[in-house]
Amino acid sequence: MGSTMPDGCCTKEEQPVGHQSSTCSDEQKNNSCGLSRRLSGQACQSHLDAALQKYALYLQMGRCICRSVLAPLETCCSKDKRQQALQFIKLETDSVKQSASPVRNIQITFDKNNITPRSQLSSADQTHNDEARRTGQNSHLLGTSLADIEKGSNGNLRIAVSISGMTCTSCSKKGMNVLHRIPGVVNPNINFVAGTGEFELEHRLDPNEVISQFEHETGFKCLQIRRENQSIDLLISKSEAKRLEDRLITGVRSISMLDKATYSVEYDPRLIGARSLLALIPSASLAAPRNVSSLVTGKKSMYLTTLTTVSAAALTIPVVVLAWSNNSIPYKKRSIISLVLATCVQAIAVPEFYVGAMKSLIFSRIIEMDMLVVISITAAYVYSVVALALKHRGYALEQGELFETSTLLVTLVLMGRLVSTVARIKAFTAVSMKSLQAEVALLIDESGQYSQIDARLLEYGDTVIVRSYARIVTDGEVISGSSTVDESMITGEAIPISKSPGDMVIAGTINRSTPLSIRLTRLPGRNSITDIADLVESALDSKPPVQDLADKVASWFIPTVVGISLVVFAIWFAIAFKVQKQNAGGSVGLAITYSIAVLAVSCPCALGLAVPMVLIIAGGLAAKSGIVIKQASATERAYRTTDVIFDKTGTLTTGTLEVVEEAYYETSLQIAGVKSLICALLRGNTHPVSSAVVSHLQNHADGTVRLEGIQTIPGAGLKAAWNAHELKAGNPYWLGVDARPEISRLVERGMTVLGVLIDSELVAAYGFESTLRPEATAVVQDLHRRKVTCHIVSGDGLKVVEDVARTVGIKQHNIASRQTPSSKQEYVRRLIDQGKTVLFCGDGINDAVAVAQAHIGVQIGSTSEITRATADVVLTGGLEGIPALLDISKQAFRRIVFNIVWSGIYNSCAILLAAGAFVKARIPPAYAGLGELVSILPVILVTMTLISFRRKAL
Repeated sequence: MGSTMPDGCCTKEEQPVGHQSSTCSDEQKNNSCGLSRRLSGQACQSHLDAALQKYALYLQMGRCICRSVLAPLETCCSKDKRQQALQFIKLETDSVKQSASPVRNIQITFDKNNITPRSQLSSADQTHNDEARRTGQNSHLLGTSLADIEKGSNGNLRIAVSISGMTCTSCSKKGMNVLHRIPGVVNPNINFVAGTGEFELEHRLDPNEVISQFEHETGFKCLQIRRENQSIDLLISKSEAKRLEDRLITGVRSISMLDKATYSVEYDPRLIGARSLLALIPSASLAAPRNVSSLVTGKKSMYLTTLTTVSAAALTIPVVVLAWSNNSIPYKKRSIISLVLATCVQAIAVPEFYVGAMKSLIFSRIIEMDMLVVISITAAYVYSVVALALKHRGYALEQGELFETSTLLVTLVLMGRLVSTVARIKAFTAVSMKSLQAEVALLIDESGQYSQIDARLLEYGDTVIVRSYARIVTDGEVISGSSTVDESMITGEAIPISKSPGDMVIAGTINRSTPLSIRLTRLPGRNSITDIADLVESALDSKPPVQDLADKVASWFIPTVVGISLVVFAIWFAIAFKVQKQNAGGSVGLAITYSIAVLAVSCPCALGLAVPMVLIIAGGLAAKSGIVIKQASATERAYRTTDVIFDKTGTLTTGTLEVVEEAYYETSLQIAGVKSLICALLRGNTHPVSSAVVSHLQNHADGTVRLEGIQTIPGAGLKAAWNAHELKAGNPYWLGVDARPEISRLVERGMTVLGVLIDSELVAAYGFESTLRPEATAVVQDLHRRKVTCHIVSGDGLKVVEDVARTVGIKQHNIASRQTPSSKQEYVRRLIDQGKTVLFCGDGINDAVAVAQAHIGVQIGSTSEITRATADVVLTGGLEGIPALLDISKQAFRRIVFNIVWSGIYNSCAILLAAGAFVKARIPPAYAGLGELVSILPVILVTMTLISFRRKAL
């Protein structure tokens, strides 16, 4: 490459272009850089960062040259492939950063003569990153990694879209069939009620081309949902947008047009802030805030459906009046007016029904709900035209024109779909967590003055003021002021939480008593609110067994109805022709009215809405009570729970332990040396016992102690090597020292005990006391009233577990002590083998396998842990979430059962009435279009009552 790395730190001349000077001081040269390299044989961190920044681009250029040689017509550096090269380099550098230590982001800028790497991470951003790493908030800063969000199985790209135009569950099946047929698309999933879809895409495919093909073959409209970066909507001209795109500004990922004057700019907030971006375009201004993308597309669909319904109704009413009223208008004029108006209604029906039905038949090879409507209105319209033509020629059929039938069918079906769309949007909006996001913030500038700005313009490193009784704009750390914060809308905890400098606050919560100054750790749009909302929405992608059953029934529904209508047509034709002695034309006219009525009155929409609409409301309601349901199947199963198993530490007790006894035993090392070794071993372990010891010994930590091969033994402890000695720390049963008097004395006092060995010699012991969660006893009593059996399994000693069980009211024969993770799993399995429905609640540290084994796995944690939790349900508040989960599950299941039963009763009775099975009672074909409205209205009303459900306090 033409340069080498010197022994000392990088000089200014050797810094990569655009790289901020990071020259080491003399002390750093001697200590942190030169000494560490001489001892370890490795380069210092600053050298690694600089080398990566300086040479990463050349590696990419080398790849590009190789590709040019192999495929000269398709080079990655050619003008038309420039954007693909940028995306490729971004993915490659992201993977390097994930496998190495933190480095600055590299942005590639192209110009006519050269290509220069530039580090654009501002000093404020770097300060924030350092602070985030110090406070353990780096996961907040980065959110969920790009690899997690945008990569699926086998490294495929995960694409999420909001879909408009779906009118029933068969639409989602049509979309699934289309996606399954596109090569390179795997694991597709479409949710009809939420109006969203997800699929994984091989890297060789262009997402835009796949989405375009999907739109063409389904007739739906899609909008890609991007989650890895921030986006901001700007009012700019087309020319300004083009200039902004051509400038290749560092951190700007994409620019897409929303309408003629509005463009959405996607950017990486770690590289460029929103205010900095806006300042680059003097003529730009912020557009009005957009709602959730799925709500945006849903509302657009609602407006279009409303317009179409009103237009169809305006054309239908005159046709109905002319057909059913006694008027003096001559037949010829009346029939021509009806023909013209009915034809206009048919024209409205073409994009609404015909296009979708034909695309489903051609591309997806399925007969959907639209096809039933198409067959009905086409038969009525064509028959009416034929009858009209014959009558004008002097041949009158016994059954006259049915123009009022064809027009009413279209209008009433559209009205039913409009009601369904409005109900879905209302349900989604009512339980949306994203409505908690504050829209404005009070920003403090460098001089200490503050001004009100749009929350979308906040940047990393900003400090904001939150006034009394104002909503906290986003996640952050309190840097000044003391107050109480109402977190009930996130955690379900009714009692306000005290906050002081150093404490973290959550977006969407409400500051109560006094103003707080908060330094942002996450930005609006990518904070705790969106984490919870995204999980609630993604839970809808997992179908519980009852929804699979409903989908299977719905898949057979339409072919069955078509078959029934043909049978009805044949039976009534035979009756009219043979029994009633009508001519062939009259027999066809009579039979077709019954057949049309059967097709039009049947509706699978109630069955399609029965489950997903309930799950949406139940998931949103639970989230606002501090219960994040990550698997929809948990909603269905939870109400059947017969046994609840609690872990002890961090679950029934708080996650904080306090060292109340410590003892050090004779050894060749001094006590200070033993403490340093213990700190080095336990530092970085997240178990409450380890955290308590490290906090207790924080003043004795020695950063020079180096341990090798640190290994965690789940449910037991940790071990490592130090200067050819074996160091162990863990529970006394694993260490084999539980029989020693000094240990048994602590155990008999009901303490949690940690022992430390060096080469099998006991050198230290710690006794801990934990605080029982204040709600634990009330929760256990509430579960007992429900006839639910409660258990405790713990790795602690018998005495400790017995004391906790006695306090909360759990019977002694339902406890298990000294349990390893595998024995906890076996405990769960034994209950399942007995036919029990088991809910396991733990803190996710040593009980992951037991959580996975249970029917319902529940993890108790904070809002910062919900995206990493592997359980079916995460409680962001307290244990009160368990009875609340059972209540919500019970209420949801009752409504699901009602919806499914109602759908079956309605369709059975309606088809019989429409088919003329009851001689003196039937549904005329003109009114059969009301079927969709009649079938879905009870489902909607019963489901919406779940929004107002409020459970009683413990």
